[in-house]
Amino acid sequence: MRLDTMIRTTLAAAAIAITALVAPARADTADVWCFTQETGFSPTELKECGFSQRQGNVRVYRDNVAYFFAADQQGKSYERIAEEGGLIFKSPRGQLRVFWERPCNKWNGCAGGV
Repeated sequence: MRLDTMIRTTLAAAAIAITALVAPARADTADVWCFTQETGFSPTELKECGFSQRQGNVRVYRDNVAYFFAADQQGKSYERIAEEGGLIFKSPRGQLRVFWERPCNKWNGCAGGV
């Protein structure tokens, strides 16, 4: 193999590797809908939120608050429940509900009072 071909191949491989390192940071973030509900209180307003997950650890961004659910704490400090259309994170203090799409229906309007 000629030197110039080897250099081009090496540069192309390096570019692909760098892209692979940068791309996953954006690929695992999604726009979702969510509301919170503190135990004993009514749910908050349904709002657009950000959702990201890496190695089982979940972050949900609602306005200027970030909720973090560590994978190794599941079943200890919170319970994660998968539902059709989203997830529920329950703890003794309350819950955070995440919906993949805006949850509305013709009988009850939209979840979270919207």
